[in-house]
Amino acid sequence: MAWIYCDNGFMADRRYLKKMTRYWAAEEAKANATLDRVLESELFDYWHTHLDWKGRGNRHVSDRIAVAAGLLRLLERAVTSGREDVQCWVTLAPDTGQSALFLHSPNSQGTPWPHPFDGVTWDIEAPDWLAPLMAPHHQLGRWGSAEPRLLVRVRA
Repeated sequence: MAWIYCDNGFMADRRYLKKMTRYWAAEEAKANATLDRVLESELFDYWHTHLDWKGRGNRHVSDRIAVAAGLLRLLERAVTSGREDVQCWVTLAPDTGQSALFLHSPNSQGTPWPHPFDGVTWDIEAPDWLAPLMAPHHQLGRWGSAEPRLLVRVRA
């Protein structure tokens, strides 16, 4: 059996990596289908979707990277959808089941528009595992102190 050393100290075999690659592709396909339907909506009040509903991305660093990469691809799709009245961003949480793509627009619910991102420190340095996924037009921020979350949005 061929074992691959992961950054978090655990070993993963090639079968696990193949299985998880198929799993992440299926989860991203579901999220893309959902995004296609949702982008037809007229307004968004902090609408969001998770890529890792089952929290499987917490097992290995390779899975955490897969969740982040999938959410960033969803972000790019949402941003290029032609909807100029929609804010789009990704949150990357310590628990990957809480990582999500968010869409927000002016709406009748009275929530702030544009979203103010109070308490976010922007233009931070990307962690080693995230840096290769970041595009030059991405802006990275950190929010929270107890369990800080990373936020990624496209620079205006």
